[in-house]
Amino acid sequence: MTHSPDHPNLLDVEIRDLSNEGDGIGQSEGRIVFVEGALPGERVETRLVGGSRGMLRGELRTLHQASPERRQPPCILAADCGGCSLQHWSDRAQAQWKEQKVQQSLTRLGGLTITVEPILAAEAVLGYRNRAIIPIQSGPHGFKAGFYRRHSHDVVNMNHCPVLDPRLDDLIAPLKQDLEATGWAPYNEETRSGVLRHLVMRIGAHSGEILLGLVVRDASLDEATVLAEEWMERWPQVVGVVLNLQPKPTNTLLGPHNQLLAGRPWLLERFADRTFQIGLDTFFQVHTAQAEKLIPLLRAGLQLKSGQVLLDGFCGIGTLSLPLLSPGVRLIGIEHQASSVERARDNARLNGLENAEFVAAGVDERLGEWLPMADALLLDPPRKGLSESLCATIAKEAPNRVAYVSCNPATLARDLQRLTASGQLKLESVQPLDFFPQTSHCEALALLVTSAG
Repeated sequence: MTHSPDHPNLLDVEIRDLSNEGDGIGQSEGRIVFVEGALPGERVETRLVGGSRGMLRGELRTLHQASPERRQPPCILAADCGGCSLQHWSDRAQAQWKEQKVQQSLTRLGGLTITVEPILAAEAVLGYRNRAIIPIQSGPHGFKAGFYRRHSHDVVNMNHCPVLDPRLDDLIAPLKQDLEATGWAPYNEETRSGVLRHLVMRIGAHSGEILLGLVVRDASLDEATVLAEEWMERWPQVVGVVLNLQPKPTNTLLGPHNQLLAGRPWLLERFADRTFQIGLDTFFQVHTAQAEKLIPLLRAGLQLKSGQVLLDGFCGIGTLSLPLLSPGVRLIGIEHQASSVERARDNARLNGLENAEFVAAGVDERLGEWLPMADALLLDPPRKGLSESLCATIAKEAPNRVAYVSCNPATLARDLQRLTASGQLKLESVQPLDFFPQTSHCEALALLVTSAG
């Protein structure tokens, strides 16, 4: 690292790693420097734009030495749009770094000695996203719809996104045109005026069914039903249009109430040989093909047999656990979101699975009630991971086999350390998977067994 004597806010920095957000990481006089757009192995000149004690943040100004894995991004908006952070890095390098990220988290944060399995990289690195929530704004040049610029709430206007399923991508421009023509005012965060907040699009990757949604501050949209019916007539693959009410002046994307404008409020999708209803606000992995790779890994890891009980914490709509059911295996799923529990019950009935029970309850509060009867436990928590008390409960009443699906290597490492601390559970394997090509996010599956198992 060197300072420019004429420009003290300019630094030459060697980039050694990436942050969780995909920014390059270097050092300057004992302080960490985050450089947006820089890659490991590069030497860059950065212009400092902010920071605090122990940390500096800069913009890439000059690339003195480029990484051999640097490439031209597939998207023309990649430099501005915050939807993706790693399009300028080769797909091979992205996957290798994600594998290393999981390994380093386990070693450094969890103090664990296990070697992770080679990452299961994605074949589809573009055109894979089955869902998009696209912010809408008014700009100096009119109506804007696109993803936020990094570190801001300024929308980068777009008509195409190469990461989206092409069948959704084809709809962006005509939907924008229709919405602008309505005269409905986009919501303004500063004045808290306007109505339109987001356009939501999701597709069944296998079924091709599309569900559209409008997130609004209130339901005062003239002719909304007429427009929804026009969309369904124009595009037969659109099976429903939903209005989602989000009146709060917060950054919350979706509100708690949906109003059906046309068609049905869910799409049908075939996933791992099961059929699922997926609503506008349903959690469902955005990379269908990669998520399906989890199912055989879970089958092999949990080794379920007739007469056994599978307990699924954070079950959602049953996406991962319903495909694991075989004759004689009983499923108990726990999920705090009541709407997801109802959808899970519908999905069980849809597939003729009578041995599945779903409970609307907090996992922290209720999981312990069912642990003693469980032969296997499946966990798929949000990014914050498991609470310390839940880890203690699981470790004390551990079933024979535990599968932990994580979207955050840091909290996974912390939780695995807690789960194995007593010696009751042993970590058997950790398998990284790339569910989010072109971003810095990574998924991992950890399998644990009881010491006596």
